[in-house]
Amino acid sequence: MKKFVGCLSLAILTAIAASGCNQAAHQSSLATPNLPALIGNTDKLESQLSIARIQEHQGQLRDATDRYKQLGKKNPKNATIPHRLGIIESKAGNHDVANQHFRRSLELDPHNTEVLTDWGYSLFLQGKLSEAESALRMALKESPGDKRATNNLALALGHAGQTEESLALFRQVSGEAAAWVNLGYVHVSLGEGEKAAECFAKALSIDDRLESAANALIQIADLQQEAEQRAARNQQIASVKKTRQREKVNESPDGIVQVVGSDANDSETQKGSAIMLAHGTARAQSVLKKKPAQVQTSAPSN
Repeated sequence: MKKFVGCLSLAILTAIAASGCNQAAHQSSLATPNLPALIGNTDKLESQLSIARIQEHQGQLRDATDRYKQLGKKNPKNATIPHRLGIIESKAGNHDVANQHFRRSLELDPHNTEVLTDWGYSLFLQGKLSEAESALRMALKESPGDKRATNNLALALGHAGQTEESLALFRQVSGEAAAWVNLGYVHVSLGEGEKAAECFAKALSIDDRLESAANALIQIADLQQEAEQRAARNQQIASVKKTRQREKVNESPDGIVQVVGSDANDSETQKGSAIMLAHGTARAQSVLKKKPAQVQTSAPSN
């Protein structure tokens, strides 16, 4: 079952679109900086921030971090610097450090929608769904209708089991069909294959041109079929082993008890596996906690 859930989560990631809200359930929603051209005196703060952002974009995170920290010493009241440091540390999985930077940025600029949105998404990645919800609702209070904040809140609520409000928020950002696709991705990341399949099927009933939903449904069907085939093979192997065991066992009471006990244990194991597969209760938490290649789906935007 765990193998099925893991394969399901990873396989569906390949179906996620590369743009728009259809990748919402897994792509990082940390703010992507615009990269302004370097003009004029590079000693000026804005020019130095531009250089640091370019270093971020090019993956030179250590150099970017060092530059931000140097700028922070000279400009302790600038809220952008701890904000960017929070994003870098969050993407690196250094969540305690990231939280410190986000808090500092909000101390300097308490009503900054981008900081609240990014911190909310970072808290979501940490599995702190209630705190993520609070931060994202604050972001929407500052900027009602903000798409990133709305999308991130939909993610957090979906993973918290509040699927109706999650779906409603996805609708605000991407429309009806895509909203069902996004909710399907949420269920995928939770390992809830059957619920995900229902969402993708609903999306296709609204718009039969949605390739992402069609591909996801096909992958789910294939994986479920593989899981059933593995279960059947395992059951067949177990049956052969039991037959051989019975052929060897003596007619002593101890021998009979041994066979009966083995049958009971195998039956319970099969029953448990069937229930887990039917209800999709195993959760693929690694998808939430790591950068997707994983959750960030395709490539996260930095």
